[in-house]
Amino acid sequence: MKKTILIFGVSSFVGSNFLEMLKDEFRIIGTYHKTPVTIRGVTCIPCDVLKKEYVTSITTIIKPDITIYAAGMSSLKECQLSPKVAEALNSSGAANCAQASERNGAQFIYISSGYVLSGQDTIYREGETPIPNTTYGSTLSSTEFYIQRSCLNYLILRCSPLYGRGYNSRHDNWFETLQASFAKNLPIYADDSVYTGFLDVQILVKVVRAMIAKKATNRLFHVSSQDFMTRYEFAKIYARIFKKDEGLIQKTSGTFPSDRKNEGNTQYFYRLDTANIEEFLNVKMPKIEESLSITYKRLNSIGLT
Repeated sequence: MKKTILIFGVSSFVGSNFLEMLKDEFRIIGTYHKTPVTIRGVTCIPCDVLKKEYVTSITTIIKPDITIYAAGMSSLKECQLSPKVAEALNSSGAANCAQASERNGAQFIYISSGYVLSGQDTIYREGETPIPNTTYGSTLSSTEFYIQRSCLNYLILRCSPLYGRGYNSRHDNWFETLQASFAKNLPIYADDSVYTGFLDVQILVKVVRAMIAKKATNRLFHVSSQDFMTRYEFAKIYARIFKKDEGLIQKTSGTFPSDRKNEGNTQYFYRLDTANIEEFLNVKMPKIEESLSITYKRLNSIGLT
């Protein structure tokens, strides 16, 4: 009998990829807020994650084996501009879903980010204390802490920036904007001051599938490419692999939305050590160029390059 997975935020970039890749192997129930999702064989229902009683009610009715929280606000700038909304969606909403999951005996999987860390020039391991310097990171950090203290069956996956294509065509992510700009021969302004890993979102889904198969529980793992670079460097590699015009790419160093005023930093580093997840799953996480090659083959096969 198929296990049931309840995905909060199924219309989001991350949630839609979980849905697409897991729908044949699991019974998927998805929730959305403002963007309805219609996929054959999958039940999707409206839900406001801030309404605690409703979240509890639908979780009790569905009785999932696993709950994945893929809702929330993930833009660094939007979180800084709307901190109360960010706190509500990334922290309060996640806590509501975690409580409902815990009450019904389901495993709670939370997708976090390397931005919970301080941005110093180092490579971070899981045991280091999060000291976020952005509103986005602060909201995720508080939720990580809550889950670790309150849940008996959880997984926290702290990820490098994820890229790929999503369900909601009205809100392009950075990767989709990059693709569209190349297609239209428009200038591409790419930041060259923030160093992170970059990982195809579908690799994350494969990691989660492997975690479920191994019955991993009560762990926090870093999920990232092995190497690190800026968006500018990423765009350069993208252009080479996807056979696009590198001349369209222009280097910028935009204002990073740090909460620490006058800290004087011109570069930030969110580099995640992946030794633990590689050992646990007996795999090697890909380098960014390898990840992009996987992306190219997949998108090229369906005419989206």
